[in-house]
Amino acid sequence: MGFKDVTVLLVEDHANMRVLWRTILLGFGIRKVLEAPDATSAFEILRDDTVDVLIVDFNLEGLSGAELMRLIRRSDDMPYMIPAIACTADTRRSTLKELVNAGVDEVLAKPVSAEQAWKKLSAVVNNRRKFVSTPLYLGPCRRRKDQHYSGPDRRKAVVETEQD
Repeated sequence: MGFKDVTVLLVEDHANMRVLWRTILLGFGIRKVLEAPDATSAFEILRDDTVDVLIVDFNLEGLSGAELMRLIRRSDDMPYMIPAIACTADTRRSTLKELVNAGVDEVLAKPVSAEQAWKKLSAVVNNRRKFVSTPLYLGPCRRRKDQHYSGPDRRKAVVETEQD
């Protein structure tokens, strides 16, 4: 799937970063970029519009990007399987682990480059990892190696990602 028909919701509390992201995404050929300055606005957009990809800042004012993702993943009235990319300037291992455990598909380190943004967006649009649903975790499979293994120890909780 190309990017021209992809709708992106950008959740970023800094206006200058929203402008940068919009410029990058429009440069990729994405025609519809929705913007939310906070989690409350993001929830409204997710309820009212069809969104294909979520890009969320980790360090939002109010709810963090990780808290927002946990709420979306566990919500009955949200598109809980939405592909999500988190952006953060905080690349400590604990932050990355928190984001992955919250259910983001990809993490993009700031400062954002168009090249890295393209790679992360391509990964979630064209090569999304399978979705896992367990009592303790709901989100893309966190395992990065050998996703095609189908032996006896393969997780039984992996479900097929919705395909359009």
